This record gives sequence, C-alpha cells and structure tokens, in this order.
Amino acid sequence: MRATVTLLKKSRLPQIEKRVPFQEILPLKLKNQVSGKTDKGSDVACLQEMTVMFSCLKANEFDESLCSKEVTNFKRCYKVFIDTKATKKETSAKGTLVPGKDLNYKQLNKVLRQYPS
Repeated sequence: MRATVTLLKKSRLPQIEKRVPFQEILPLKLKNQVSGKTDKGSDVACLQEMTVMFSCLKANEFDESLCSKEVTNFKRCYKVFIDTKATKKETSAKGTLVPGKDLNYKQLNKVLRQYPS
C-alpha cells in the first residue's frame, strides 16, 4: 500500500531553463594565484600494514619476535612513505614542474604567473 502511494505521487519536474536565466554574480575567470590552505592535509601512511601488525601483536600477546614479518613490512612501507614525502618536498622547494603529477599550490602559482588571464 505504501509503495503504491509513493509511486503514484507526482515527483518534482525539472526546471525550464528559459524561466531561470543565468545570473553572473562573480566573473567566470581564474584568479592569478591559489591559496595553499588545502595542501595541509593529514597524511595517513601504511594503514593496512599497521592494522595487520597490530592484529598479529594482539594475537601473540605483543611478542614482537613472533610477528617479525609484519613488523618488517610496516617498517618498509613507512620508509617508502618517508622517502616519497622527502622527494615531493625537494621538488616543491626547487619549483620544478613534473608533468602528469599533482601540483602543489606553489607550482600552480608558478604556472598561473606564466599564463596570466
């Protein structure tokens, strides 16, 4: 009963574009710079490896010798994370642009200075 009532009920029709004209509130162009507020995100590294390691440690009453494989996997993953973070920091400090990669705000500002609007 309830399903038939909702199916027979009139749903909202889409708006007609001619009745709602576009109003430009702000100019539709890019600014000449980007703020760096969004680059400061929290980096969670090796979450899967950490979970496996802690579950192994909990199962073996926190005896590290029984979970040596999981501990080494976690340490290897963390080392790779730190190395990639250091290389990203180097490239951002130099200001080199790597094609096909995500650019940080400094690199974006450099590109926007090259091609002003």
